[in-house]
Amino acid sequence: MSETTKINQFWQWVTTARKFTINLLFLLIVLVILATILGSIFSGSKLPDPEGKALVFNPQGPIVEEISASLDPLSFLLYGPPTTAENVRDVLFTLKAAKEDQRIEHVILRLENIPGTGQTVLYDVGQALQELKDAGKNIIAVADYYDESSYYLASFANEIILHPDGEIYIDGYSRIRTYYKSLIDKLEVTVNLFRVGKYKSAMEPYIRDSMSEAAKEASIAYMKVLWDSWKEVVSNNRKLKAVDIQNFADTYDALVVQENGNSGKTALNYNLADKLLNRNQRRDYLIDLIGSDEEEKSFAQVSLNDYFAIAKNEEKRNKSENQIAVVVASGSIVDGSQPPGMIGGDSTAQLLRDAHEDEEVKAIVLRVDSGGGSAFASEVIREEIIVAKSKGIKVIASMSNVAASGGYWISASADEIWASHDTITGSIGIFGFLPTFEKTLDKIGVHSDGVSTTKLGIGFDPTLALNPIFARALQSQIEYGYQRFITLVSESRNMTLEEVDEIAQGRVWAGETALELGLIDNLGNLEDAVERAAELAELEDYKTSYPSLPLGWREQIFNQLFSKINLFLGSEIKDKTLIKKSFELVNDLEAFNDPKGIYLKCLDCPLY
Repeated sequence: MSETTKINQFWQWVTTARKFTINLLFLLIVLVILATILGSIFSGSKLPDPEGKALVFNPQGPIVEEISASLDPLSFLLYGPPTTAENVRDVLFTLKAAKEDQRIEHVILRLENIPGTGQTVLYDVGQALQELKDAGKNIIAVADYYDESSYYLASFANEIILHPDGEIYIDGYSRIRTYYKSLIDKLEVTVNLFRVGKYKSAMEPYIRDSMSEAAKEASIAYMKVLWDSWKEVVSNNRKLKAVDIQNFADTYDALVVQENGNSGKTALNYNLADKLLNRNQRRDYLIDLIGSDEEEKSFAQVSLNDYFAIAKNEEKRNKSENQIAVVVASGSIVDGSQPPGMIGGDSTAQLLRDAHEDEEVKAIVLRVDSGGGSAFASEVIREEIIVAKSKGIKVIASMSNVAASGGYWISASADEIWASHDTITGSIGIFGFLPTFEKTLDKIGVHSDGVSTTKLGIGFDPTLALNPIFARALQSQIEYGYQRFITLVSESRNMTLEEVDEIAQGRVWAGETALELGLIDNLGNLEDAVERAAELAELEDYKTSYPSLPLGWREQIFNQLFSKINLFLGSEIKDKTLIKKSFELVNDLEAFNDPKGIYLKCLDCPLY
């Protein structure tokens, strides 16, 4: 058999496999849709009566500002369907409704699945739980295992129940990144990096094998503020001292050894848990306290999703014609139009434009949860804020977990900036990133060559070394961009350029420090920002709206498909950390689509 025949047979096999996969996926989608329709018909739409039942708060994923609708086939193939997330807006609405509902006496917290929830969101949900407790509701947290996120919310409970073989694992905040320099050197990729700012360490993983001292200094500064806030809240809730929480983390080995390796008993004796009950004991305890369900297999309960539907159905509609539009900007800032869970220069600008062109909208709150991204897309979004203000519409920027670099850029021109004590912000700096692969290709015998009518020629071609004329021009644009950034901050914050430059340089700050430095106007949550917007717009009555762009049919089908797959598979798909780390580089590069290769992005902001 000739080589040509073998190749043809191979591609025929590939084509057959591709068609089979597509047909199988199509059939699966059809079955899911049919199952959903039939399920709705046979189950009926009657909502349960919450009378005498405990409200169970059992999120199946992180609590976020906006649920992502982006599709990532590679992630799906590697480690299963995306994690289900909970919208914080819906969670807060439901908890607020339960506070006023006399039918709800008990609230059960099941919090095993919320890693990845930002501390600002945790704080807002925690305050809602505190209001529930103050209203006389009995809150019980139950889990086999608590991590830092779940324990933060559990600490608001009247009672924390832990499995005897479980653990409460509190390890503070860390900033760990994967560094690729040695790999890049072996592949002989040329990293062309242009930046301004001593602390602008976003691209360090591509030029170093370890964290720089400047990056360590900046990271530990804001992490300490957030960690101190975490300790203060939890220690107050548990009637401990902040130093006790620090000691628990710092001497955890000795504490566990003291209890002969029994981590459950360690938590109980340290007053981090109130009871040690296994699953059967826990079920019986809750049945005795609340009452059993109709089948007498568990305690009487209503899920958060069902109660949300009940509360929405019973909600009194606000008939005011005055609107405050809350535009959510959550995720990386990327050029073009993007789905929910990402900030598109075109799509987010469209949301702002729709808001300021609506005669009923009297004020806009831009809810930002982003470490930035494309400089061009950030400016496109900011321009719409300027247009809204020129029409006399008041604009408040409300910062969530992160509003740094490009996230700060799109916030800077607002009438006022509000942030949480735990918001990560700042990172006022700029960089350019253009990798080229001429050496890599040379190793495998691939070369590029050609002619041009100018010295600039092809300014950037990844198969060629970067043109020095293009490189010098780009560095000049980066420096111009930085001056423009600090000028923007200077003018909007009434500070001198020197004052801004001193706190800029790519440095990241926690919300409380940002207030002291003058980068924000007030500390408060989204509700506070909305109330302030109403005050500035002189509105006595108003309703809040959340503009959104419609999802395409593909996104709707895949979202429904993924939710059903998650329902069937549950949490059986394990966290493939090593695989995820291997593809971090690819995922990072996907977000770098600025047309000029210039970025306002803080990659130092997330905490793990």
